[in-house]
Amino acid sequence: MGALAFDQPDIPLNWTTVYPCAVDFGSRIIAGDITVQDPNNTPASCVERCDAQNFIYAGVEFSNECHCGTGLKSTPEARPTSECNMACTGDANLSCGGSDRIQIYKSPALPGGGWGLQGCFVDTPTSPAFGNPVVHHSFATNLEFIIQCVEFCQHIGYPFAGAENGEDCQCSFGFAAGAQGVDESECSTLCPLPPGDGQEFCGGVQRLMVYRYEG
Repeated sequence: MGALAFDQPDIPLNWTTVYPCAVDFGSRIIAGDITVQDPNNTPASCVERCDAQNFIYAGVEFSNECHCGTGLKSTPEARPTSECNMACTGDANLSCGGSDRIQIYKSPALPGGGWGLQGCFVDTPTSPAFGNPVVHHSFATNLEFIIQCVEFCQHIGYPFAGAENGEDCQCSFGFAAGAQGVDESECSTLCPLPPGDGQEFCGGVQRLMVYRYEG
């Protein structure tokens, strides 16, 4: 009997497949491994589960296992994809590893590190601060808006973060051509910090307070 033919999975959230099939014994190859047995397991659902919990590695194994973790303990031993021959419990057309065999996926998130202030920049439709692509995001509260924004951009793998008027968090890979810096006093919108810590500046009207990932 020939090997089963599985469809290629769609991996969401800009995660990438780093090991289409690898060895995984009881000691686990994924560092900080948290395993969930999911009756609806697929590579996509596992990645979404791990991403929602801020893990940067995900793996599917033995049909119903979703593994989330913070890294790899060592370089995995790659195996032929034919050894990841067990159908997913959530979609029989997709493979979800095998017995002691795991398919491993990685988040685009930047590793832990600091961010540095780049200054205040004009941000209008005709004179944008950031070059495309730009991801815009808002939060339920503007408490500690700058921390929320840089952590969000770091999680999705963008090394530039910007706060505009205390409500618009922007992520990008760099400045737009001709980006216009202005005095930081023009980024004068205030956002609250925890009680006792005062306030922080988080951009202004058509003004973007920009931070850059420094690793």
